[in-house]
Amino acid sequence: METLKLVVFDVDGTLIKVNSSWQFLHEKLGTWHKGKQHAKQFHQGTITYEEWAKLDASLWKGLPIKRIQRIIDHIPYTDRTQDAITTLKQNNLKTILLSAGLTLITERIKRETKVDDSIANELIIQNGLLTGDVKVNVSFHNKDKALYHMLQKFNTRLTECAAVGDDETLTPLFKKVGLGIAFNPTEKTVEKHAHVVIKSNDLRQVLPHLLKQRNSRIHYNSKQNLS
Repeated sequence: METLKLVVFDVDGTLIKVNSSWQFLHEKLGTWHKGKQHAKQFHQGTITYEEWAKLDASLWKGLPIKRIQRIIDHIPYTDRTQDAITTLKQNNLKTILLSAGLTLITERIKRETKVDDSIANELIIQNGLLTGDVKVNVSFHNKDKALYHMLQKFNTRLTECAAVGDDETLTPLFKKVGLGIAFNPTEKTVEKHAHVVIKSNDLRQVLPHLLKQRNSRIHYNSKQNLS
């Protein structure tokens, strides 16, 4: 691969200790009984991702954004997340968050860790209250396309990127980026499409692979498991 310039991180299950920020909010707000039905409809193919997101967001109509933010602010980071991102920045690597979760979370992480950019789905707010609508920027199947548009801002090609994540939404990226790292992958298919597989609670475990690729043109021909 080409010299690494940028690292794109998934958020749910990768940078934070929550596998689904949507489900986490549902559980805290008491709406998961309906949210679970929407998830089932999507996975059965009866509704689109956009329809799923809008149905979920409609369950929170009228809630104060401050209440949502308080819940989100208590979501814990994966161990040593700040150290990992700081090290990448010290080595002149750009860092981006790409999430099918919510901007309320990515904006918090961006503010606290100083990553370079982020894109996620935006709950619409009016007069401090959720309207029940959502702007879908990242869906279940389009992370590769969403990232491509972001890379134009950084004048970077997909082959100069690494992607780090845990679930099947990352597989389209793993097929196109220079280095795909499955971090605590949730499914075997995620491992199958990654160059490197890491199983650890410490995000710094991705650093040796990313920094090696930053400073060399060595191609990973075999998967490596760090348990």
